[in-house]
Amino acid sequence: MKNILLKSILILGIMTFLNAGLVGESVKWIGMPPSSHTLHGFAVFVGCLIISGISFATILIFKKSYDAVWKVAVLFEILYLLMLVWSQVNPFTYFTKHTDDSLIDLLLYVNSIVVFLVIFLADFVLSKIIASKHKN
Repeated sequence: MKNILLKSILILGIMTFLNAGLVGESVKWIGMPPSSHTLHGFAVFVGCLIISGISFATILIFKKSYDAVWKVAVLFEILYLLMLVWSQVNPFTYFTKHTDDSLIDLLLYVNSIVVFLVIFLADFVLSKIIASKHKN
């Protein structure tokens, strides 16, 4: 897939669904009621859709700057973390108040970093595989 716009759409979509899915699983893991699974996951999904739209518009404007998958992932991650900060989600409250809500706040950040690392490592491994095929 040579087209960076298609790669961008794919990466933004994967990151959106992984973030929303991991939040749903985190809420389920904590043991919150089933309505919380849906509400938290839906809220993160809508936020990620907005971030994906902003990211895609940025990529369209600065198409030459976003020539790698990791750059798209970094853009999404920065905007996602800014959204969490703007939403006043504080990951450090869990260390002072051990409540389910403060644990979810912490897991929002942890899940986001995990999703970013998965995308980054997948891109790294894929680029190494492609580079080794070109050498042969």
